[in-house]
Amino acid sequence: MAANSRVTTAARGIRNFKGMDTIGHLITLAAASPWALALVALALVIDGFFPFVPGETLVVATSAAMAAAGGSPWLVLAVAVPAALAGDLIAFHLGRRLGIERWITPKRPRLARAFHYAQRRLEVSPASILLTAKFVPFARVAVSMTAGAGRMPMRRYLPLAATSVTLYTGLHVAIGVLVGSAAFALLGNPVIALAASIAAGLLTGVAIDLLVRAVRARFRRPVVAAVAA
Repeated sequence: MAANSRVTTAARGIRNFKGMDTIGHLITLAAASPWALALVALALVIDGFFPFVPGETLVVATSAAMAAAGGSPWLVLAVAVPAALAGDLIAFHLGRRLGIERWITPKRPRLARAFHYAQRRLEVSPASILLTAKFVPFARVAVSMTAGAGRMPMRRYLPLAATSVTLYTGLHVAIGVLVGSAAFALLGNPVIALAASIAAGLLTGVAIDLLVRAVRARFRRPVVAAVAA
């Protein structure tokens, strides 16, 4: 009972903090602006070939703020899907035009591992890797560029890439709306709802990355054992 009372008191304190109300009002106004969606689109296009831009974080944040402002998160999804697909297509064409050999060097070990992994998986199961790589920052760029460098037909690449970005952006929009709405209902302030949504999005990304690594390691062991035998 005491713990519940402390939680209720904290929630009331957050609700009654006028500065937070002002910031929250500004956030909801910003989310309703077309510039917010333009920023999301630009970030996702760049994120498709430069994995240091937090595109998914902006999707989550904008979706949460849009929901708090009473707007439609479907607008975020409608902007995010084609923007993310455009970024992947840029990476695909960069791979086709420039190749990937320059990136596979000891000076860039993480990129080299990503490209080696992309090469192996595209040879064995191109559909599955194209559908899942979008959720791992370095892998999504490496896979798209490797598919382009390997001359994968566009008629095969495009439907898989479109499906992947739809799942990818849809998940992050859902996280922003669901977690943001729940936090806003509990605490009554868009700032806290926004922070909770971003944290949930980041944790989801970490969980997916760990899951991909675990599955990758699980399927690698039988191969290593067979070679050793």
